[in-house]
Amino acid sequence: MNLKGSFFMRVFAFCLGLGLSPALSETLSIRLDQANPGADQCQLVFVLENGFSTEFESLQAEVVLLSPESRVLRLSLLDFQSLPANGMRVRSFNLAGLDCADIGRVLFNAMGPCTPLEARACTAALEVGSATDIEVLK
Repeated sequence: MNLKGSFFMRVFAFCLGLGLSPALSETLSIRLDQANPGADQCQLVFVLENGFSTEFESLQAEVVLLSPESRVLRLSLLDFQSLPANGMRVRSFNLAGLDCADIGRVLFNAMGPCTPLEARACTAALEVGSATDIEVLK
């Protein structure tokens, strides 16, 4: 290892020892946590985590609900409201006239508004996942 590499490794180790980790990337994480069937509706519960040091004043997503065969069931605009800096929120949406068992996938088709970020930057920072049998895509 050359001197530059050795110096970098010592600085990196020092920062880790202080509990400082280098910022790899700022992310916006949305996980589908639950899909709860109800009387002529499906309730989708999402967990959102803001990896940014800035609050999202407004956060909306255009989502497409797809069948297991990838047929479009519904196109919806979900308003996740505000999300605190480096914080977490849980949001639920009751989708009338929809059976949870009919949903095979949720596609985050577009993000925005996503204040203070531009929609493109918000989409780039988005990470999606699922704790259910429903696949979530972006």
